[in-house]
Amino acid sequence: MSRSPLSDPLETVLSWIWAVGTAAGLATAGLLAHTEHSSAQVPSAQPTLSAEDVPPANGPV
Repeated sequence: MSRSPLSDPLETVLSWIWAVGTAAGLATAGLLAHTEHSSAQVPSAQPTLSAEDVPPANGPV
């Protein structure tokens, strides 16, 4: 009768840590990509200022 070898507990723990870390990293990357993609489509609440819109530092001339 042959028995299957027992796996090393440390190997099991490290495998689970690797799997959970990989899943968390992929989820984070997906969330960041989704956020970047969504923010590119939404117009900003305030228009972008141009150089003509900025008042001079020493006041009106």
